[in-house]
Amino acid sequence: MAGDVHYEVFFKKNRKASWALHEARDDRDQAIRLAHSLVAKQKDASVRVTKETFDQEHRKFRSVPVFERGAETMGAEKEKTGEARLPCLTPDDLAKPHARDTIRRVLTGWLERVQAIPMELLHRPDLVESLEASGTELQHAVQKVAIASASDSDAGVHGYVKQLNELVQKSLARIYKDGRDNRLPEYPKKADFAEIAGEIHKRDRRAYSLRAAMADRLRHEKKYGDKLEALLDMGDNLPADEDARSFALDEVDSYIAEVIAFDAGREALLGKCKDLGETLERLACLFDGDHSADALNLAPSAAKRLARKIKGKEFPACRATIAGCILKDLERPKRLRPSSVRDEVRLARDLASRLVICADSTLPADALIKAFASRSARLLQPEIIDELLRHSRGADEELDRLIALEENLVGESNKQKLAGYIRSTLGSNQADAWYVRGDAKPLERLAKLTSQQAKVLKGGYPERDKLELAASFDAMGMKVVDDSKILNMVEGGDRPALDKATGLLRLATGGALPIGKCSADAQARALRHLKSAVGLSEAQAEDGRPKLRQIQGMLQELTILQTKSA
Repeated sequence: MAGDVHYEVFFKKNRKASWALHEARDDRDQAIRLAHSLVAKQKDASVRVTKETFDQEHRKFRSVPVFERGAETMGAEKEKTGEARLPCLTPDDLAKPHARDTIRRVLTGWLERVQAIPMELLHRPDLVESLEASGTELQHAVQKVAIASASDSDAGVHGYVKQLNELVQKSLARIYKDGRDNRLPEYPKKADFAEIAGEIHKRDRRAYSLRAAMADRLRHEKKYGDKLEALLDMGDNLPADEDARSFALDEVDSYIAEVIAFDAGREALLGKCKDLGETLERLACLFDGDHSADALNLAPSAAKRLARKIKGKEFPACRATIAGCILKDLERPKRLRPSSVRDEVRLARDLASRLVICADSTLPADALIKAFASRSARLLQPEIIDELLRHSRGADEELDRLIALEENLVGESNKQKLAGYIRSTLGSNQADAWYVRGDAKPLERLAKLTSQQAKVLKGGYPERDKLELAASFDAMGMKVVDDSKILNMVEGGDRPALDKATGLLRLATGGALPIGKCSADAQARALRHLKSAVGLSEAQAEDGRPKLRQIQGMLQELTILQTKSA
């Protein structure tokens, strides 16, 4: 930070949340404007700005509140007296994966503007010079890291700022010095990568040297897309020696992984996608190494080239980065297919099926299940359900659409919520009008209820909800039976008692009556005819025995159906 004074902005989201240091600013007005913007976004939030002045005599900061807003005031902050300790101590530590990822996150805006990556920044003096000349980009990046580090330790922000500034200055000094002393290998645009990588491996085997050479080559490419093509060319032209090849391949893999970790770099790889669903389709193909997939037909050539490499198990870092992108995109609130709920449901099912099959330690199945459960929950928002049911011809079709949604949902809580929608629809006046008093024949309406009940019983709903739904379909069926007198009609007439019993059981076992009270009513009526004097007499006759065997078989079948639904 500049000077001995800075301003810290503390933020509390709501009454239950804890106070947290949000950001530090050098300018008082900027800090107060930031505080205003934070509290304006959340009505229950509180903010406080403190002026931090460094006491040279006692070598610590003195804190004075200068601004407060919100429902709560902040108690006196406990002074942090611990010593700041960074995980990175030397310029070489900044080249480690975790440190490069931090650089990417805190400098994303600037790096995307100049279409560069952390690996280049650590090995190109011209890029470092450009960053220093950009104004406050580097200063703000240091502050972001310091604030995040201080929030998880007993040391203050200033201690981390001081250490970070020292580390940054050491790193910049080394890059400039290596550039002046010609210690950074050059890589002319038309040079052979296999020769350069082989020579560096033979000479000193330092990753720093090869990374510097690759950064020099990428200096000629101004866009992420061009950098990807150049890096893939390097991946196609590796040294013949096994050790040198592995040495070079690891660095190419790391470089490409860094490019596609940026949103702009990923777009350069995948091309323009019409929606989030298409983005995920292409990412899934890359993760699976499916270079011939239709989803990649309209993507840039780099996508297919990378998919081939992943298929050959050559680029594990790239595959891990793609896995992270898949999980991140699945958890976004955006719709996969904003134009159609049905298409969205279908795509979510296809993606889940594909990704679960190829899940591994890079893309764990439990992480996928969690991500798809989160996306399933968004499908159950009232406005999405309204869109799904729009233009349905009747309550029966609304129920069909809701029931069909179940197999595309992940998570027990989501299926429980869907059961609530089904119960609500089945209990509506529209459903009562269609099933009980509808234009279709009674047996057609009963068969529809039976089919829908059977799908619910096969579904993955929580057991309690499943049984309640089955009972609701059965109850609606009883309304139809009572209103239409359909079972009375089957019993009526002068037909033999065994034929009446057979007809009743055929309805119960043939998908014409819901399982429950409907089927039990038909069964009781059939048994009554079977045990009647006329029925017993018919059963004793020669032509009655085959009918009796058929009735016994249907009774057993009905018992099995009732047991399964219990």
